[in-house]
Amino acid sequence: MSVAACLLLYSFVVCVVGPPILRRLTREGHAPRYGVAAWLTAIGSVLISWLMAAVLIVGDLVTGGEHSNGVVASCLAVLCDVLTGYAGRIPQVLLLAAAAAGVIAASLAGARIARALARLRAGALEHADGVRLVGRPVGQDVFVIDASERAAYCVSGRPPVIVVTTGALAALDDDQLGAVLAHERAHLAGRHHQVIAALRSLAVVFPKLSLMTQGATEVSRILEMCADDAAARRFGHRALLLGLMSLAGAAPAGSLGAADVAVLSRAERLAVPATPPTQIRARAALTSASTLMAGGPLLILALMASGTLMCG
Repeated sequence: MSVAACLLLYSFVVCVVGPPILRRLTREGHAPRYGVAAWLTAIGSVLISWLMAAVLIVGDLVTGGEHSNGVVASCLAVLCDVLTGYAGRIPQVLLLAAAAAGVIAASLAGARIARALARLRAGALEHADGVRLVGRPVGQDVFVIDASERAAYCVSGRPPVIVVTTGALAALDDDQLGAVLAHERAHLAGRHHQVIAALRSLAVVFPKLSLMTQGATEVSRILEMCADDAAARRFGHRALLLGLMSLAGAAPAGSLGAADVAVLSRAERLAVPATPPTQIRARAALTSASTLMAGGPLLILALMASGTLMCG
């Protein structure tokens, strides 16, 4: 039971302290891939800690906590007495009702996540099918649609598609268009749609938890920077910067547009790239943060295995 308490305490600390620290470390986007890894590590470690704590608590209740003593074990013993009916019928019914409510709440949360993912997936597939019907194919994965708005975006589908409007084609030269298309292909190659959809689903289920809500927003912003870097490596920072500035943010919901998320901060980043020492410091800081967050549950389990966190 003490292990479960430590896991819950760890998750609480990460939920409270993690978002402001990660926002500060990833604000400038000097190491975007490391930033994405840090946010996903924080969110994943909290979810895993919750799951492991629940398993340990249920396991202790089932076994009666024979191997523990002290205050925590006393509380556990009381719960076991209530669960088995030794403390009376009414406390037993109340405890079972609370347990059932917890199971129902967890099931509803899982169902909401699944529904949100399915809804986003269905919308993306429908949009991709519509683009293939009304758009003109240019190459293997690019479709041009007639629209005065300057927009370029990608939509996950079967297969995924990149959409470019005639307005964007008229505004971009060859290098700028190539940079914008490379940006969108980086999104598709990195499966950024799936990552963002999963995080947005968690934000829907946990709207009061800043780690989930801010994580979805921040990871979306940082993934745009990851795609920027991939495009800039091929076509240069200037071509991508001019391409972004030429496009209007007209991508529909459920898609990833080249100029729809954090455009000003990305433009500043492209105009004044970080120096190698700055990138190294950012990577070191984010790697340290990720290691600490990932190591928390592992350290607790290691202490449990060694008997340090076990009473008796």
